[in-house]
Amino acid sequence: MTRGVSAAPRQAPGSPAAGRNADRFLLSAYDWESARETITLGEAVQRFRDVNGYVGLPIPAKPAFLKVFRRLINGSRPPEQIYLVHDASHVMTGTTFTHDEPALVLLAGEAAEQGLYFGSRGVPKAVGWAMFYGGAFVECARRIAPFRQVFRGIQLGIFNRAYDYARRTRLPNLFTLPVEQLWDLPVGEARRRVGIPSEGTAADLYRGIPVSPELAELLGKEWEGFGIVR
Repeated sequence: MTRGVSAAPRQAPGSPAAGRNADRFLLSAYDWESARETITLGEAVQRFRDVNGYVGLPIPAKPAFLKVFRRLINGSRPPEQIYLVHDASHVMTGTTFTHDEPALVLLAGEAAEQGLYFGSRGVPKAVGWAMFYGGAFVECARRIAPFRQVFRGIQLGIFNRAYDYARRTRLPNLFTLPVEQLWDLPVGEARRRVGIPSEGTAADLYRGIPVSPELAELLGKEWEGFGIVR
């Protein structure tokens, strides 16, 4: 077992009596954060990949025009660097997730990370939104992502709120994260080095997103299906 990595109990933020904000429903139940002052960024990225079953690089984008989206988003970087920076960005911002919880947790994590990513780069919001959700709708059509959950994310305004959060807090450019220089530092220290709060940004971002009583009830039932009360 690598240093700082321990068994990860599933837990819920706050209590059922807490307000109906997105942090209650969209933060992962996996314990990603308690070891942030001991686990290194490199170990945390590998844990994120291990927990989600990533083996090697993802299958190349199909249809081929998705490669155009990726080139516009990531430039001409080699695939290994693209996915390294992407996964490190999830860890650094705290927009982590697993595949063993409600699908909206994963989709919200991706929408939040991409909103933060485009906002930190200064890309026009409409352009970033179109790039991210253009790819998301293609994945829906390929039955990789469920339309209903993607629309829920749009209704909650996750991408737009994340973009605005990045601009308002002057989040450092996630495209140029010096991942190699931060690799052997504890996650909390790596965040502080580049100007990200040591606890990440996801919890604070999600706390500012209200959830309607109707959606809260639906999400609560989905969490119950995983044995967790929220």
